[in-house]
Amino acid sequence: MAKGEIDLSVDLAPRHSHHLRLDNPVMIASGTFGYDGYGRGIPEEMDLGQLGAVIPKTVTRWPREGNPEPRWYPSSYREGREAGECVYLNSIGLANPGIEGALVNLAPVWAQWNATVILSLSAASVGEFGEMAAMTRGVPGFQALELNLSCPNIESGALFSHSAELTGAAVEAVRRNSDLPLLVKLAPNIPDISPIAQSAAQAGADALTISNTLPAMTIDVTSRTPVLGAITGGLSGPGLQPVSLALVYRAVQVVDLPIIGVGGIFSAEDALQYLMAGATAVQIGSANLADLWAPVNILCQLEGFLRGEGVGNLKEIIGAAQVKAPV
Repeated sequence: MAKGEIDLSVDLAPRHSHHLRLDNPVMIASGTFGYDGYGRGIPEEMDLGQLGAVIPKTVTRWPREGNPEPRWYPSSYREGREAGECVYLNSIGLANPGIEGALVNLAPVWAQWNATVILSLSAASVGEFGEMAAMTRGVPGFQALELNLSCPNIESGALFSHSAELTGAAVEAVRRNSDLPLLVKLAPNIPDISPIAQSAAQAGADALTISNTLPAMTIDVTSRTPVLGAITGGLSGPGLQPVSLALVYRAVQVVDLPIIGVGGIFSAEDALQYLMAGATAVQIGSANLADLWAPVNILCQLEGFLRGEGVGNLKEIIGAAQVKAPV
C-alpha cells in the first residue's frame, strides 16, 4: 500500500478457507441494483470494481411475477422531500426469473464484470434452500451466497428469520451443499436477535447481514386506499436505520462473525454509525433508488472522513462505539 493511502479492506469470511476479501466495505444491497435489481440503467462509466461488492436481486427456486403495482412508494415523489428524509416502502414480491434463469442468463454476464458479486437466494423450505445451493456448484459469476430469510417456510408458515431453529436449518442445508462463503440476512421484527444470530453462526454462516425491511404501510387519504398494490410492504430508508443500527450493535456482542449493516444509509455519516456500532461492512439500499451513484459517492465521502480524522486503517473505527464492559 502506498504511503498515505487508507486501508479500507475487509474480510467477510475470515474463517472460510477461501475468505471473502473486499477492497472496501461499501456494497450494493439486493433488490436495489439498477432499475430492475439486476443492473439495468447502471451508467457504463461506473466501475463496479470500485465497490466492495454487488448483490443482485434475490432469486427463488421458480420464476415469480411479484406483487401487483404499485410496488414502490418513496414519499419524495409526492412531498418533494430530500432523498434522505423520505419514507420508502416496497412490495416487489420477489419478482425474479428463478434460479435456473439467473444461472443461465445472468451469471455469465456477472462473470464479465470487474466486481465481487454475491448471489441472493430465497426458498420456501429448508430442502429447497439446499437444492438451490447445490444448483450453484461450479457456476461462475458470483463469489458468495446471501440467504434472504425473510420469507415464510411453507411447511410451518413461520418466517425463517423469526425462528432460531428454522434459521439454523436453512443455513445448515446451504452449508452442506455449497463451499462458497455464506452471508445470512436477518429480519428486524423480532423480540431478540441474539438467539437467531447465534443459530446462524453455529450452523455455518460466515457473516450476517442486518437487517431486512420492516412490515409497514401508508394510506393515501385522498383516494382512501393504501399506496401499495399489495397493501403492506417493507419499510426501508431513514425510518429503518435506528432499528437496524440497534440490531447490529447487539449482534456484534453475541456472535464472533462479521456483521454487514444495512438500512437507511444515505451518507458516509450513516455508514460510519454502522461501522462504529461494530459492522465490518455496509450495504446501500434505498439511496440507490434516488441516485445510482450513491454507493460510489458514499465510499468517497467515507474515505474523505477517515483521511480528515487521520485514520489509516478502517479497523480503527469498527466497533469504536461499543461500550466496553467494566473489568
